[in-house]
Amino acid sequence: MKVLFFYIGVESLGIEHLAAAARKAGHQVELAFDPSVFGGHLMWDFPSLAKMFDKRAAVLKKVADIKPDIAALSCVSANYQWSLGLARDIKRAHPGIITMFGGTHVTAVPERVIVEDAVDVAIVSEGDVSFPLALADIESGSREARPGVLKKSGGEIIRGPAPEPVEDLDALPFPAKDLFYSKAPALERHYTIMASRGCPFKCTYCHNSYSSSLSGGQRMRDRSVDSIVAELEPVAARGRTRLVKFYDDVFGFNKKWLEEFADKYSSQVGLPFYCSLHPRTANKETADRLKESGCRYVAIGIQSVDEGQRKNVLKRIYTNDDAKRSVALLKERGIRVLLDHIIGLPGDTEEMMEEAARFYNELRPTRLLVFWLSYFPGTEILAAASKSGLLSEEEVESINAGMEGSFYAGHGGRRISMFMRFIAFFSLIPLLPKGAVDFMIRKKLCRRTPPSSTLSKIAVALNALITRDAFFIYNVRYLLSRKKMP
Repeated sequence: MKVLFFYIGVESLGIEHLAAAARKAGHQVELAFDPSVFGGHLMWDFPSLAKMFDKRAAVLKKVADIKPDIAALSCVSANYQWSLGLARDIKRAHPGIITMFGGTHVTAVPERVIVEDAVDVAIVSEGDVSFPLALADIESGSREARPGVLKKSGGEIIRGPAPEPVEDLDALPFPAKDLFYSKAPALERHYTIMASRGCPFKCTYCHNSYSSSLSGGQRMRDRSVDSIVAELEPVAARGRTRLVKFYDDVFGFNKKWLEEFADKYSSQVGLPFYCSLHPRTANKETADRLKESGCRYVAIGIQSVDEGQRKNVLKRIYTNDDAKRSVALLKERGIRVLLDHIIGLPGDTEEMMEEAARFYNELRPTRLLVFWLSYFPGTEILAAASKSGLLSEEEVESINAGMEGSFYAGHGGRRISMFMRFIAFFSLIPLLPKGAVDFMIRKKLCRRTPPSSTLSKIAVALNALITRDAFFIYNVRYLLSRKKMP
């Protein structure tokens, strides 16, 4: 069959894996891609420009030209409404096309997705096995209930049992990178990959807080180092990639695996890379292995500097001393440290923001990014906010529907203004001298920072230029690059 995937904004490693699985099963795969460079998917968030450069009409024309049997849409909450609207347009114009939905949003609320008139099949959790099986059933007309698949047949919904996670990751085909690279060759400068699946932690705001309840859980599973090297050796040989980005939830959690990786990756691949660590996993041994293997950037989510809030609200169990030690070990080895902080958490106060500013000024990361707390379907923090009354039933419904507007829930105008001031101030911390930041905190000048998102963006951009931030440069190149749409 002919399968047409749809995506907006950025490269999707999930689609690339599903496309590879479909190809292996003998199906033809293609991609309709809307770069939406001003839609906030990477760093450029300008709604008016995004609307001006919207490619929906071109995407729908491609459907008419290709005439696929299957329209496959992978959904996070941020693009679910875009995907649903597109599926409705496809169904109106081509009612014979089967629409298949998957992704983290679908996994969180599969029952509300499958009842949509524009959705024929919903894939829950990892689709490497269930997606090709669902395609085979569509081709044969089978009504068999498949693990991880909800499908409509004869006016009823057939619900398969909970899926088991893929155990042998080495058995999966390498992702079909050509789908996105043929549309936007600039994407190849950063090669995205995963060396493992699952996460040992269950942070309340993350999809892992609900995916662990699926059959088999989302336990950690590693690809072999040899499999990683086999995928990346040709990438290094082509000479187009400047940075490999490992999108594992926690990279190198298995220390024996990391030791083997450091030896083989450095000698057989040799490309600089980025990965994410948890403060509890970044010990001296890990830092040494990352340095040996050629790690250039490490991202660590601090999220809150208040240890009680971090433990009770986010279920992130580590001390501030753990975080300080992790950052110091990495910086001592010349690895650039990128820190994340979540603002707008339940219980956040002005005093807590000041303490966070002191903490980050002491750590002096290469980059500090601040994110508003966003509630996502299925997460533990959403359930807690609903139970406590912090979120209304209408707000929870909006979140489950993938709508905007949940980011500032529970905060009045004055508190939002206070948070905006500290977002702007945090963005200045990597840019200004340590003594200047200390002075501004002592004199309470941080509370007088203009509550301007423009100031934050300018400060982040200036810091990126000064530090020659590879991610900023990549995003600019992508913005200016030639793209084949859709």
